Amino acid sequence: MNKVDKIAFIYLIPLSGEYQITDDLGYDVQRRPQLGFQYLCAILKQKGVQTSIFDQTIYKFRLDQLVNKLKEYDLVGFYCSDCHEDKVKQYCKEIKKKLDIPVLVGGPSTLQNSTFLDHGCDIVVHGEGEITLQQIIDYYNKKRDIKDIKGISYKEDGQIIKAPVQDMIQDLDQLPFPDRSKVNIKHYYDYFLFGMRTPYVTMIASRGCPNRCTYCTSHKIWGMRYRKRSVDNLLSEIDEVVDRYNVKYVSFQDDMFGLTNDWLEEFCQKLIHRPYRIKWMAIIHPFSIRNDTERMLVLMRNAGCDTLSFGLQTAHPEILKNINRHPAEPQQLKKIIAIAKKLGFVTAVSYIFGLPGDTKETIQTTIDYSLNCCSTLANYYTLSILNGSDIALEYKDKKITDLSEQEITKLTVSASKKFYTRPSIVLNIAYFIVKNPRWIVKIIASLPSVLAKTGLVKAINIRQKKKGYR
Repeated sequence: MNKVDKIAFIYLIPLSGEYQITDDLGYDVQRRPQLGFQYLCAILKQKGVQTSIFDQTIYKFRLDQLVNKLKEYDLVGFYCSDCHEDKVKQYCKEIKKKLDIPVLVGGPSTLQNSTFLDHGCDIVVHGEGEITLQQIIDYYNKKRDIKDIKGISYKEDGQIIKAPVQDMIQDLDQLPFPDRSKVNIKHYYDYFLFGMRTPYVTMIASRGCPNRCTYCTSHKIWGMRYRKRSVDNLLSEIDEVVDRYNVKYVSFQDDMFGLTNDWLEEFCQKLIHRPYRIKWMAIIHPFSIRNDTERMLVLMRNAGCDTLSFGLQTAHPEILKNINRHPAEPQQLKKIIAIAKKLGFVTAVSYIFGLPGDTKETIQTTIDYSLNCCSTLANYYTLSILNGSDIALEYKDKKITDLSEQEITKLTVSASKKFYTRPSIVLNIAYFIVKNPRWIVKIIASLPSVLAKTGLVKAINIRQKKKGYR
């Protein structure tokens, strides 16, 4: 092949939200930028390689349209999570039939999974991609032997070869800021955030997670390490998006934002003294601010944080132990939510039903907790067994719970209906809604998606099926 000068990155609409209570993926309400692709574009820009991002949530291309467009490119890379896998394999196969172009697949679904190589994929990228992708380009440009590349799987003489694990990037400050010029920033938003103002971007302050939750794969994907950026480096990126795009809202997508009080305090103090005001949300762990909780929450609120998201998953002590979580988390979270409510935060808590050992009684414990912990929002999910997770490995040949899939789904929908029909919950949500009139305008047009997410109406993913975005 000729030299790799132009690469296309592809993000496909999943066929369904398998762990959610509806197949309506809600892109008219929530559409997040592909931050990983933006990092790769920035890295390759330094290498002199042109890049494009094709996001099917925005550009509703069909497979045949994509194949035609890819004639202009030298290499294509797909993002793949578990709910994308079948569709990505289908696209890879078709592209290889029609075009003589290398096809790569990366993302969470490639953890301990090289099966893409049997479906038209040339190289599977495992884990962190910035270093690996540069080495792959050197290989195709005949500057490196494929055997010298870490973090990949490929086929040789019909056999799958899995290379050693790629080295992690030691200093995240050395990464360029994501290249957000590859997309129209105005196409992205998240109106499940009541304080949403556009332009909006996603951002990370760290990679990895110090926890080892058995249902999750994040700690494995990021090499069992937690790495954080310096406060000044992160603030420089915020400066850039405010200056270049007039960004008004930042959604931090870290598994655990602000793990230590000293880092979080420095970040908030310096952000407060910036000449602009932005709003932001973060995902935090109940234990990450258990020391000096109220002072830290006041500081975050003063720095513009308006939404806190927590992944509690279950309130039952035995089920928490089963997933490698601490039984004291629910009580600590209640304390945080009580303080956060007083300070005017929106709080959202996520729960998973169908975890190892779950029964109707343990799930009812979680439902009761969710109805009484005073969070603004509650998200209820059914367990999705992720490739490479401890649950997937441990329960490969045995049942996770005695509950049927139908029973778990029924409990999930019922819990959501109970939560979002409680007068106190409705009034609390209404309080936040009236503070942001733009939110009201957006949600009125997307009301079916919102109601489907809460379980108040039944919905299927009609848009994809009708328009054929497969």
